[in-house]
Amino acid sequence: MKRYFLCLLLAFVWLPHQLLAQTPKVAEVNNQIIKDEFYNNIALSNILADLEKKHALKLLYDKNELKQYSVTYWFANETVQTGLKAILKKLPLKTYVDENGFINIVSKSVKVETAVDRQFKGNAEKTNFTLTGRVVDYTNGENLPFASVSVKSTKVGSQTNVDGYFTLLKVPSDTVTLEISYVGYRTRNFHLNPKLNVNDLKIEIEPAIGVLEEVTVQAEKTEVLKANEIVGMIKMTPRNIAKLPNVGERDPFRAFQLMPGVSASNESSSGLYVRGGTPDQTLVLYDGFTVYHVDHLFGFFSAFNYNAIKDIQLYKGGFDAKFGGRISAVAEITGKDGNKKEFNAGVDVSLLSANAYIETPLGSKFTFLAAARRSYKGPLYNKLFKRFTSTNQTQTQTTQQGGFPPGGGRFGSFSATQVASSYFYDLNSKLTYTPNKKDILSLSLYNGTDNMDNSASSDLGGLGGFGGRNIGLNTSNTDVSNWGNLGGSLKWSRRWSDNFYSNSLICYSNYYSTRDNSRNITTTRDGVTRDVKIGQLEDNNLNDFTAKIDFEWKAFTANQFDFGLQYTKNIIKYTYSQNDTITVLDRNDRGSTSTFYVQDNIKLFNGKLHLKPGVRLTYFDVTKKNYVEPRISANFNVTKQFKLKGAAGVYYQFVKQINREDISNGNRNFWVLSNAESLPVTKSNHLILGGSYEISNYLFDVEFYQKNSTNITEYTLRFVPTIGRGLSASETFFNGTETVKGVDILVQRKFGDFNGWLGYTLAEAKRNITAFSDKAYYSDQDVRHQFKAIGSYKYKKWDFAATWIFSSGRPYTSILGAYQLTLLDGTVKNFTNPSDKNANRFSNYHRMDVSATYNLTSNFNVAFSIFNLYNRSNNWYKRFQVITEDDLTALQITNVNYLGITPNMTISWKLR
Repeated sequence: MKRYFLCLLLAFVWLPHQLLAQTPKVAEVNNQIIKDEFYNNIALSNILADLEKKHALKLLYDKNELKQYSVTYWFANETVQTGLKAILKKLPLKTYVDENGFINIVSKSVKVETAVDRQFKGNAEKTNFTLTGRVVDYTNGENLPFASVSVKSTKVGSQTNVDGYFTLLKVPSDTVTLEISYVGYRTRNFHLNPKLNVNDLKIEIEPAIGVLEEVTVQAEKTEVLKANEIVGMIKMTPRNIAKLPNVGERDPFRAFQLMPGVSASNESSSGLYVRGGTPDQTLVLYDGFTVYHVDHLFGFFSAFNYNAIKDIQLYKGGFDAKFGGRISAVAEITGKDGNKKEFNAGVDVSLLSANAYIETPLGSKFTFLAAARRSYKGPLYNKLFKRFTSTNQTQTQTTQQGGFPPGGGRFGSFSATQVASSYFYDLNSKLTYTPNKKDILSLSLYNGTDNMDNSASSDLGGLGGFGGRNIGLNTSNTDVSNWGNLGGSLKWSRRWSDNFYSNSLICYSNYYSTRDNSRNITTTRDGVTRDVKIGQLEDNNLNDFTAKIDFEWKAFTANQFDFGLQYTKNIIKYTYSQNDTITVLDRNDRGSTSTFYVQDNIKLFNGKLHLKPGVRLTYFDVTKKNYVEPRISANFNVTKQFKLKGAAGVYYQFVKQINREDISNGNRNFWVLSNAESLPVTKSNHLILGGSYEISNYLFDVEFYQKNSTNITEYTLRFVPTIGRGLSASETFFNGTETVKGVDILVQRKFGDFNGWLGYTLAEAKRNITAFSDKAYYSDQDVRHQFKAIGSYKYKKWDFAATWIFSSGRPYTSILGAYQLTLLDGTVKNFTNPSDKNANRFSNYHRMDVSATYNLTSNFNVAFSIFNLYNRSNNWYKRFQVITEDDLTALQITNVNYLGITPNMTISWKLR
């Protein structure tokens, strides 16, 4: 299956080049030519009406005003605009083409207004009608999902769907003004007129690219992000991510980590730790298919290519009935379709990776996009791996009772050699077909893979002074990993009527991860050499086959019903073995979920109250049970500036990632499928209450939240000393409850040359799993305080940005001591004495990142950034290693730190 999808992906990357080579270039402007039309002393208004009828022209004029002018003219093989200019040359009239493609004819005394100010001055022909259309990017013609469309000075409004289409019911008249807003784009006022097609209106909006004429800068208002439209939701376009500091790539998930409620102190993961949840508890959708792992290169990158993404939304909790299968959050990503107007290409080159893309129309009905990214060895590459060498790690050794004699002995010389090699790549491609105005078909494919070899060897030299013994110790560590995602979706979207829309998808997703983490230990004692091999082997493979259909039915002005069906089949395999021979865990899980959901969007009290009640019903064939998930969210606009909001709901998770406790070398995770025995279905209840206050350029937002979860699962071998002797899953999986509560506070300056935000989170996450402790203990991801300050400043062609993050330390379990036991079969095994579960905390985490981007042109820029500006040493985890020789036992403790000060440079170019 993997090979099939890879071949298909490569075919879609290669095919457009062949098609493009055969497709002739079409002129941007194709004015219609009138071969032979003669008018003799005819009223100008009648001439224009005749031209409209015969040649399907788009003309806009005042009939009454033009009746007074009679014209004689012969159109002889010339364009419409050429002829009209000749006609109007001797009249007090002029012509121009407006933003809707209409040729306007007005008096020369009339000032040609901008698209924002222009308005039809005639009488309305339609009232209380239904308006349908789409919002598109002016530069490339791509439809924009989840844009806001409203009638100015009224409560009539809507939002575009995932394909960029919208429906407005009971529009007062066909001369009103629409206001269209979308994060990262200029807010536009679009003026209707009676000649527009109200059944298929196309509204183009311009990106806020920052290269603007001086006269328009003062009026420009574009937001970097939106954080208060829907309870718990943050919306950001990848276009704005370029303004923020980064390690080596523009990364949407790293950008979300700068928001309150999303942890930013986990440098080793670009996954989203949302409000005390873990990354596996966040549903990540890319063009409809689920992505199960979002990390590249130790987590310093996410798995998503900035150049392939059009829109991304994060729901931090209380999300709709449309989404299911996760208990914490949802990240919904929409990929680009490709430029619908002309061929475009771009390249980003940093000190760590190269990123390139192409996008192009293929004829009039197809568009195509392909993006590829790969890391390579360079200064930043070496910097990333240097942190694993002995120079970046602080090591201490302690002796245990029954081991080294008190006051006697010490380690001799210590040296370590580590030759780490690693690379990642990812590929995105998308082919979109629009056969008519009602249907859209698209095929989206993705593949991303990491390969890592972090093997090392060390020589502790002589361990002299132990009772006159001379001991030598050499270790060779094998640490080879391969992980990645493969996925795709085939989508058919159809607008059945003005009020009814559907999205049908067939999806496939595959997550794979293998790791060989073993150690060869060679000891020499009094001239006698012994070799021992210990370690772990892991293999995790997850397949997801999904079919789903979503419907949108705008029944009334104040109601929109969303409902749908989904079927998912999961096949998950996981194997974990120790010392090459002992199989600890061998799982082969299969199961499916069948789901129906329905929700209503209700607006009451003249639009001031927005309710979204819904319910999700899922049948899980493994447990043979139905799971009901009622949900509701609400927004109430007390005033134009002040809003109250809240949400509550029940959430279930059937596929979950288990935290495998490994105190010695850092915890590991693996995916499994729930069952009715040792791995029960996880359940969580959400409650969110908050409010926001917005004035001119500022937003103040606060949300209180609480999540109560049951059947939280962890995995450990610390309680099973007789490993390999009939070990059952019930002996290693432990279930319990978790409670997360906290408050997120956001203060945002939204507009202006200087903008940014301050975020603060006060939270607590506690688990109660009796196998680990008879009382509640802090979860691994518990962070009491997090403060974030983000600022950006625009000065001429420069964009400056800085971020500062402070986080209180995370909890961890330490090892208090180590000892040896002789088992019944005569073998000797090392054991450790762990502390109470998560009874310790790392020191506080903080760092500052800065960046400066020089925009030489709108198509070319150079970005400079410094990660961890003041070189703070933040602790990642502690590595514990037991070193033994017969009755001699030593515990080596290694502090593994995050990345220190790291400069980077990125050069970006695009054709258009």
